[in-house]
Amino acid sequence: MRFSPPRLASAALVAALALLSSAPVTAAQPEGTPEEQITFGIRPATQDAPDNRARFTYGATPGAVVRDYVAVSNVSLAPLTLQVYASDAFNTSEGGLDLLPAGRPSTDVGAWTKPETTTVVVGARSVVIVPFTLTVPADATPGDHTGGIVASLVTEQTGANGSKVRVDQRVGARVYLRVAGELRPGLAVEGMAGDYRTNWNPLGRGSATVTYTVRNTGNVRLRGKQKVVVRTPWGSTVDAEVHADLPELLPGNAIQLTAAVPAVLPAGWLTAQVDLDPSVGPDDQKLEVPDVSVTSTFAAVPWAALALLLALVAFVLLWRYRRRGRSAPKPVRTSTSGAEKVPDVAVR
Repeated sequence: MRFSPPRLASAALVAALALLSSAPVTAAQPEGTPEEQITFGIRPATQDAPDNRARFTYGATPGAVVRDYVAVSNVSLAPLTLQVYASDAFNTSEGGLDLLPAGRPSTDVGAWTKPETTTVVVGARSVVIVPFTLTVPADATPGDHTGGIVASLVTEQTGANGSKVRVDQRVGARVYLRVAGELRPGLAVEGMAGDYRTNWNPLGRGSATVTYTVRNTGNVRLRGKQKVVVRTPWGSTVDAEVHADLPELLPGNAIQLTAAVPAVLPAGWLTAQVDLDPSVGPDDQKLEVPDVSVTSTFAAVPWAALALLLALVAFVLLWRYRRRGRSAPKPVRTSTSGAEKVPDVAVR
């Protein structure tokens, strides 16, 4: 994985993509040659060498102590000084998995996991094995706890405008811990709302947008499938354009989602419905996870049709008024003297 410093946005992107992956992270130094590129990684290991585990996965009881090893590798042609620390994991608002930065205190697995050393010097083309201890508190809650062990390289680089930029390149290995006890898997839909956008063609259909938040209300990591439909008062339905399944949600975490619903009639009132079909990992198939179905009603006013109707009504009223004015009888003039006018008679 490469990026071109000194742009801060590029550095942040590299950190986000590399984090929680066992793949190495690569960074090119300013005006550097391929021989000066920096590449390092982190992965589970035995006491002697990296092993084949993709992540750290443990099952433990409250009060248990787990001892393990992590391998920090340097594929570069020069030694690297790297920071090693543990941190709590969380879901981003888009559903991705990230770790708290080094300056943010952890309260879960990140706080329970202690590397034997926090700074390692890894020689060129070398690997350093770092022991660590995970101590589960006696009052740890049952269920899944997720974090990661990070190898970090912090450098200072010069931007195009001459300013100094602090770049933190991180790569991490996930830590999945399940504490023994009652497992309560569950998802919930919160803050559901719908919005209708009128098609100003009176005979056309508009579109709707359904927004909602899916929260993991249980204590087990969950994925799932989702379906969103919009229903008219007379029962016809339109499916939303939902292409992706729910990503893995950690207990207590949430993801904000938006579903677009095309070609919806402005039926006055519409009902949106979100259906979730949660799923668990291969080792949790015996767990019963309830499905979720939530509805929300929102207005879909046919403004274009109403505007056209009002224009027609105004036209008809104006036409009738003018026609009535043309067909009304003309007023008869009368004398104002009070005496009846007698026609002149010729006398011979």
